[in-house]
Amino acid sequence: MKKYAFLIFLLIIVFLLTGWIYSINAHKSQSEPVQQISTKWWGSAHADIAAEAFTHWNEDEPAEVPQYCAKCHSGQGFIDYLGQDGSEAFSVDEPAAIESVISCEVCHNEQAEQLSTVNYPSGASVALEPNDALCATCHSGLDAGTAVVDATLGFTDDEIIPDGSFITPHYAFASATWLGSEGNAGYEYTQKEYVGRFEHAVGVQTCTQCHDAHSLHINTTQEGADLCSTCHSNVTSYSDYRNITFSGIDYDNDGVVEGMYHEIEGVRSILYQAMQRYASEVLGESIGWLDQYPYLFKDSNSDGVISEEEAAFSNAYSSFSPRLMRTAFNFQFSLKDPAGYVHNGKYVLQLLFDSIEDLSDVVAVDCDLSLRP
Repeated sequence: MKKYAFLIFLLIIVFLLTGWIYSINAHKSQSEPVQQISTKWWGSAHADIAAEAFTHWNEDEPAEVPQYCAKCHSGQGFIDYLGQDGSEAFSVDEPAAIESVISCEVCHNEQAEQLSTVNYPSGASVALEPNDALCATCHSGLDAGTAVVDATLGFTDDEIIPDGSFITPHYAFASATWLGSEGNAGYEYTQKEYVGRFEHAVGVQTCTQCHDAHSLHINTTQEGADLCSTCHSNVTSYSDYRNITFSGIDYDNDGVVEGMYHEIEGVRSILYQAMQRYASEVLGESIGWLDQYPYLFKDSNSDGVISEEEAAFSNAYSSFSPRLMRTAFNFQFSLKDPAGYVHNGKYVLQLLFDSIEDLSDVVAVDCDLSLRP
């Protein structure tokens, strides 16, 4: 009898939480005054006309955003991609204007309202609701693990690829992380299974249920509290997100169960050390990472740190084997969606663990691979 009473109690709690989250999102979806929307937008990254994302090509001759970049780095380019300018949809036909931000008409037009499919770099096409499809179209990454597969065909695992270079997923690919294997964005090893879309909880499962579409900030409750605090009682602000844990597992095996963010950091550190050991011991050239393009550099003095002198484009790491190329891609994938631990932490961990296992075939690695989620 007590067992049934407890189950009924749990169902009531779930019902109340679902109703609460629905109420929050229903409140947010109500029409806002244009002035309030404009204020939010002006303060967002989408409106920052001085941002590198919109000015990177200012000094080029001619000063324009290349077709390859225009979809996401020019509002005009995105309108071209949608076909709102009368061109073919799902392609950019010409270079686009610099300093063209994501303005109202970029997302509020006939083609945008009908957008329901997102094409990912892996070749996957995923059906999404229009609001989420708009966000996901740009936050989908520039390359996927499939590009690594293509670049390494015909080479053995530890053979250095002539003229090899670092393949990176680019950055801010939140939707690709969120979809997991459905978007096939990471380098997914054959014979391994990967989680799909992170469902989270009812009412907080999509881009615009969690993020305000105009400010891009996390939504709040009707009382102004952080949305995540509805279920995660330890959350009062953004700084607390990193301490949220889902499974209570010490993935990095450091003796402390931490928030998903910190567990991913720990596992990534193990992978990085394994990459450095592999590059030095197997490929014969030390490697280091720096948050500066092209990210991976030759560590000339093998001190484990990329100095200012070493962080030159001419010193970019180029001794890539297929094994290093695929593990480096997943390493970068875990870094360049800063909120990957929220969007789909298990998918990120699976990619990291599998990359560590790959390297452990040829170099010593201290990692408990049985902890892979």
